[in-house]
Amino acid sequence: MKSSLCNIILCIFAAVFVGLMASCAAGSTSTAQSGSDAEKTTDGSTTYTTASATAPKTTVPKTTVSTTSPATSSTTSAVTTAATAAATVPETTAAPTAAPVQQTKPWKETACNEQLYVNTYCVSRARAEIGAAAVNQYYTNQKLNVVAVTDTGYYKLDNGEYIHQEYLSGGYYVTFNTTSSKYEAAPIPKQPPANTDKTCEYYNPEKALAFAAANWDSGMGHCAAFGEACIAAGGIHGLTDLGATPLYNQLLASGLGFAVEIGRDEEGYIKVPDYAFPGDIMLFYCPKEKCMVHTLVYNGCTKDGRAKAYAHNLANDGQEALWYFSFCPDGCGADIDNLALFCWYRNPEIMKQPDEPPVLNVKTKDSKAYFNWTADFLYSDSALVVKDKNGKEVYRRSMGTDKQQSLTFYSTEKYTAYIEMYIGKDITVKSAETAFSVPKAAKK
Repeated sequence: MKSSLCNIILCIFAAVFVGLMASCAAGSTSTAQSGSDAEKTTDGSTTYTTASATAPKTTVPKTTVSTTSPATSSTTSAVTTAATAAATVPETTAAPTAAPVQQTKPWKETACNEQLYVNTYCVSRARAEIGAAAVNQYYTNQKLNVVAVTDTGYYKLDNGEYIHQEYLSGGYYVTFNTTSSKYEAAPIPKQPPANTDKTCEYYNPEKALAFAAANWDSGMGHCAAFGEACIAAGGIHGLTDLGATPLYNQLLASGLGFAVEIGRDEEGYIKVPDYAFPGDIMLFYCPKEKCMVHTLVYNGCTKDGRAKAYAHNLANDGQEALWYFSFCPDGCGADIDNLALFCWYRNPEIMKQPDEPPVLNVKTKDSKAYFNWTADFLYSDSALVVKDKNGKEVYRRSMGTDKQQSLTFYSTEKYTAYIEMYIGKDITVKSAETAFSVPKAAKK
């Protein structure tokens, strides 16, 4: 009995112990469930979803139309914005990408349209920047088409390449292979070469004469420096400023023209051959010192066939017949009788029919008519022609490059006049005929 009673007591004790353990387990489960997501069911009961062992998933809240008060709506919006931002934060940070290769032009370009010459060997660049990749090689006196200039000091070519401005110029660069002393002039040929019809497209006498007209009285530099500056303005570069003698020697060695001896008439005026053309270079020769002592730029001739020339020392404006003293200005006492005329081979762009003919104007007063004419091109000689009412020539005279003349008439009948201009030996340009009559006839 006692044994049975003990067994009963042990069973009761075991049952109580098991109950206590079950109660502890239930409390532990309830605590764990309180950390889980809970949702209310439609019947008011509560269900639980066990919390995940991993990081919670972020759910972007759905956008709904707010029916709350402004204050509530503001709060809800702030929470929604924060949740949205949190949802869009990437899980990892991407590595920064490399900066793209710069394709823009960090320089400014100004459009232009020029033909320039390479003045020394150089290379073109892919961009208008120092150190840019080299593209092509170019050599002295290559003619290139320039379409723009940059503010970084480069020219842009029509093929898209860039060349630094210091390597391109507006003219041809002469190279010399002469052994003539700079103190002694090469002999002056007595006659021109058999072929004087070669061309020199590099020299523009119009530009050379325009420079001479603007600078003949500047007082800057000696006569040879003035001549070289005029030649450079005409498009020929590379002559050294060492005086009249080396200038003459270099011109001969350039191969861009020919020299011939010319002289003075009995009155001391210079006579020039028919093939002389404005922009040619004249130099005075001292036979005793065997050197050139003066440089001038020929500007055509008067109606009397006497040379006109621009001169810097002993300044001359190139509009009147040039008289030159017959003794050497160096003081050696030698007579100056011989001169050298350097004739450029002709530029075909100058020696052609002009776009516009010359214009002749006539004014009359009493028995006189006053003629003047203009032309926008160079010519070597001209003639004024007057016809009577029957078309017969009553007057024709060579006018050189003079541009005005006056005549006296002994009849009041109607006349017509025109001017002819000669460009080289084969090209004649004629103005329109101008009709006129004088108010009264002169008495013979």
